[in-house]
Amino acid sequence: MDSRSGDTLIEWVDERYSTDIDRFDEQHKHLFGLLNDLYVAVDEGHSEDAVGDILRELERYTEYHFGDEEEFMQDCGYAMDCADCFYDHREMHAEFADQVREFREKHEAGEPITVDVLEFARDWLDAHIAGSDVDQNYGEYYAESVPEDYAYCPGKLNKSRDDDRTYDAPEETVRLGSDVHVGGAVSIPHGSMADWIRGLADRHGDRTAAYAFEDGQFETRTFEELYQDARAVAAGFLDAGVEPGTTLGIRARPSYEWAVVDLACHLAGVVSVPVYSGFDEERAVATETTAGIDALVTDDDPSEAVADAAGTVFDVEDLPTGDRPALPGFEADPDDVATVVHRLGTETDPLGVGLSHQNLLAAVAMLGDQFPVSPGQTGTCSLPLSHVFQRVVTYYLWDGGAAAAYVPNDDLLAGLRLLSPEVLVGVPRVYEHLADSLESHLDALGGVKGRLADGTAVERGQQLAAGASGSLTDTAAERLVFAPLREEFGLENLEYGLSGGDGLDADRLQRLWGCGVPVSEVYGTPELAGVGCVTPSGSEAPAALGSPLPGTEVALADDGEILFRGDHVADRYWETRDVSASTTRGEWYPTGDYGEFDAEGRLHRADRHYSNN
Repeated sequence: MDSRSGDTLIEWVDERYSTDIDRFDEQHKHLFGLLNDLYVAVDEGHSEDAVGDILRELERYTEYHFGDEEEFMQDCGYAMDCADCFYDHREMHAEFADQVREFREKHEAGEPITVDVLEFARDWLDAHIAGSDVDQNYGEYYAESVPEDYAYCPGKLNKSRDDDRTYDAPEETVRLGSDVHVGGAVSIPHGSMADWIRGLADRHGDRTAAYAFEDGQFETRTFEELYQDARAVAAGFLDAGVEPGTTLGIRARPSYEWAVVDLACHLAGVVSVPVYSGFDEERAVATETTAGIDALVTDDDPSEAVADAAGTVFDVEDLPTGDRPALPGFEADPDDVATVVHRLGTETDPLGVGLSHQNLLAAVAMLGDQFPVSPGQTGTCSLPLSHVFQRVVTYYLWDGGAAAAYVPNDDLLAGLRLLSPEVLVGVPRVYEHLADSLESHLDALGGVKGRLADGTAVERGQQLAAGASGSLTDTAAERLVFAPLREEFGLENLEYGLSGGDGLDADRLQRLWGCGVPVSEVYGTPELAGVGCVTPSGSEAPAALGSPLPGTEVALADDGEILFRGDHVADRYWETRDVSASTTRGEWYPTGDYGEFDAEGRLHRADRHYSNN
């Protein structure tokens, strides 16, 4: 079999591979994704560390999937009714798991992984999943012989299948109390942020990358200009004595210059540490000290204590520049810490989360898969860029060739009218302000329009969530009231309204939906690079945390704590360049939030307090 196409070694085709059991189809897709990632890493000559990381993840996930699949076969009755098939199946699993472990061990011993090896793994997976006497067999049994009210309840996962084999589990493990819900496969590049930034310039060149707000109007910057500006500042930092591997704080309002400094850090191999400009002096100094900041970029006159804690201070309007043919950021490993981010709430703990290059690129890929954008489109950037959600969304816009518009936070509505963006980025207070402004406008309408608008927005939002089609009255309201309303507010082109941080009130959210403002809520924490689950616009469960984004796995611990796993999950906290503590218990990140899944697999919280990101 030869299913290789471009950068893909094996492509998922429902007609060939689907077992019609969503749980295992998603797991199979994830295996395909890992194999494709490994193929790209080998074919493009990625570092041996990057190849090793994928091999270890492939080994881990193979163990998890095979163990889960075998437990299901026993739980649903297949192992008893089709005993010979079950034991043959389990033997095949053991052979392949041994083979994957051998690949990993040989690689660690210095033997290169070849395309021939990957083609062997591809052909095995193809035959095993598509074969009528293997995975398709239990799929048919499930459809024909298992009662409709059957629900699979897995026990402890990732356990060894044979008594004489052991699984090298992490020292701290967590017992699962729910199914593992998988967001689906996504292709995540392996490399440094510097590689990614150079790729933006190569792919998008003269397209608009940013709208910089200056003197009451927006001025454009291209991707090539963004890259060259960031290269010059990176060289300037290095020439000024900022060493690769050290930390540089950024304490400024969102702007094009902020983005240049951020990308310059990636190119220079410097760890950026956004310091929220809203922090008081004590919190700012604590953040600088704990993160071991060696220099600070600021857009104001910092206090003596803030300046002393940083040592070297640069003004964002007068950044150093230089010219170096080679920059150390291109030598960074994907698992190196790229940035340290902090929570923006009221807590006083200054400990930051060390997000790697891989974490950031994973979050970008997840958002791009869920909310695709196109070159030439525009998204807003008005939240503080110390807010990891805003920064990751900005990267996602650039990855798709769209522009980031640096809209003044105190005049967002005016900026929307000037830009008419396709993507609006905010937190609940942004959307609450927008909802109140829209409602005030509707309340002021008179005559036929006023009668059509009266109470219609919430009702339309509820109908959208319930999947109901619009009536003639609703159609008239859309044509006469809501379409002109969106145009007046600069929302006529809006495809995605992305809300991060705390949850929106369900009534307000439905009111926005009813006005035709497609707001999706994204749940995440700093440890998740700001993203984890999504409640899409028009969801029938607007109060839910939602479903896992592509590339994300979510489950509940046996006490109901919400757990995440995926390439976007940070594995370390940061204190003065040392790993002070792991973010995970074993391989799962425990959020500290508690919840439950509904019958549709959507995640809900017991209360509506989210972790700020």
